Amino acid sequence: MSTKKLNKFVDLSKKLVDFKHYQTEEQEEFVSNAIAIYRNNNLGGGVINLQVAKFFLFLVDPRKEVRG
Repeated sequence: MSTKKLNKFVDLSKKLVDFKHYQTEEQEEFVSNAIAIYRNNNLGGGVINLQVAKFFLFLVDPRKEVRG
């Protein structure tokens, strides 16, 4: 697993969210979720860009609701 690509995915995901109103626990959960999504979806084998981060954002962000 590429640490560089993982860090890029986490950083791109963070840029999509304004953390001003997030509590520390929510920020930690966000990063933890991003790492899990990266690993569980084998994202290290592909290109990591803003479009990929946007696609997975609803899973990464603890404030996003999954409606179904």
